[in-house]
Amino acid sequence: MIKVVNAAQMREMDRKAINETGIPGSTLMENAGRAVVDIILNRFDNLKRLRVNIFAGKGNNGGDGFVVARLLKNLGAEPAVFLVAEKKEVKGDAKLNMDVFIAMGGRVKEFVTTKHIHNFKLKFFHTSVVVDALLGTGTDSAPRDFYNDVIEVMNSQGKLKIAVDVPSGLSADSGVVPGSHFRADVTVTFGSPKVGLVTPPARNAVGELVVADISIPASVVAESSCEAYLLEHADITRALPKRPEDAHKGVFGHLLTACGSKGMGGAAALSSMGALRVGTGLVTASVPAGVSSAFEVGVREVMTISLKQTESGAISGESSDRFLQAAENKTAVLIGPGLGQEPSTKSFVHRVAQEFNGPLVIDADGLNLIGRDSGIVAKRSAPTILTPHPGEMARLLGVSSADVQNDRLNCAKNYARDTGAVVVLKSAGTVIATPEGEAYINPTGNHGLASGGTGDVLAGMIAGFVAQGATAVNSAIAGVYIHGHLANVYAKTCDPRSLIAGDLLDLLPAVLKEFQR
Repeated sequence: MIKVVNAAQMREMDRKAINETGIPGSTLMENAGRAVVDIILNRFDNLKRLRVNIFAGKGNNGGDGFVVARLLKNLGAEPAVFLVAEKKEVKGDAKLNMDVFIAMGGRVKEFVTTKHIHNFKLKFFHTSVVVDALLGTGTDSAPRDFYNDVIEVMNSQGKLKIAVDVPSGLSADSGVVPGSHFRADVTVTFGSPKVGLVTPPARNAVGELVVADISIPASVVAESSCEAYLLEHADITRALPKRPEDAHKGVFGHLLTACGSKGMGGAAALSSMGALRVGTGLVTASVPAGVSSAFEVGVREVMTISLKQTESGAISGESSDRFLQAAENKTAVLIGPGLGQEPSTKSFVHRVAQEFNGPLVIDADGLNLIGRDSGIVAKRSAPTILTPHPGEMARLLGVSSADVQNDRLNCAKNYARDTGAVVVLKSAGTVIATPEGEAYINPTGNHGLASGGTGDVLAGMIAGFVAQGATAVNSAIAGVYIHGHLANVYAKTCDPRSLIAGDLLDLLPAVLKEFQR
């Protein structure tokens, strides 16, 4: 796992590296600039006469830009630095690198008025690379006045756009996009990824994210605080439940689900098959009586329980006793996908949440039926996993979806703390938060997952891992990461827009093999 930090935490890492371990700030700056140049070297066969425009601020981010300019000039490129400040404002290590670049014959143009934009416009037309070393982590509000104009100029040129540490205009501390911002093809961030680089909607402006080692000691990173952890492939192998060779189906758990309603039987089928495909020994689906017969024919590997239904074909509250009796010997329960939102079904969901004393996963309509009654979840003593998308999270909190998206990390963390549940806040950059205050951000997935039924498969996968004995947090981590990875594997050979939920189930057997111990 990689620590994900905010701007203050990153500054503290820099301070410790410089003041407590004795690494000069100029060394960190040199390594940062070199990491950016490495990206350019990997993208172009020949740097001779390559035109590179570097937009630099007066701080350390601009200093990184001057290092880039010096190294590129030595390699035969033609870098020009547009300093969005006066030269006399540049101090410290940034000034040192600026002065060296100038002494080498490098061009530094003060770029501080609208007139300068018009004067240099022709120089922008044939630029191959634009490097954004303007604001970095030093801003948390929308760029104003002249900075807006500069960012517009930066976005209008170059075949390759590279952001140094953080694209200018984005907040390092959140996924908020407050105003004008640089739209990077590649972002080279230093030490640790920043929250704003891995959280939507800001991550849409990041492009490819490269986390560069600039020689901050591992001990400093290990001791530092962080906001979250970015998941990696190896983390999933460790999270998966073990599978003894001499096992039988009873060893791998028995999941009971309560999903589906008239017209939504597919949700029950997809979630059940998601659980089976990740290795659950047995799955029993509790469905309304009107869905049961068709379900048994279409999903042969899943056992069924037929429950009383309402006039509209949803699970009735009168079936609570039968379901809870069936749940007594089950290793986990999943409720929610396709349930609908009838009052009678609401009483069913509330009773199950209150009286089932084993691991419980609540998804989709199950969450909507819980609504603001978070105390039902908070009073549970057994592990609980909640899997809301932003709209469902907004209903749980009584806020707007925009409020959730503007503070995804804290919304998930706070609700996990208040309810004692593991919260899986879905969307690009899914956040997994624990009651203890830890959070994990998932890097896998693509827009192909924005399709009906894919969330049902995910709920089944997570519940399947829980049923097999994995912890709630490990089940959420493994389910979310693998689910997104399935979409990435699909996109290697097919257009993601054609992805449907059944494709995930088809890919699961081969993809799971990647995560074997």
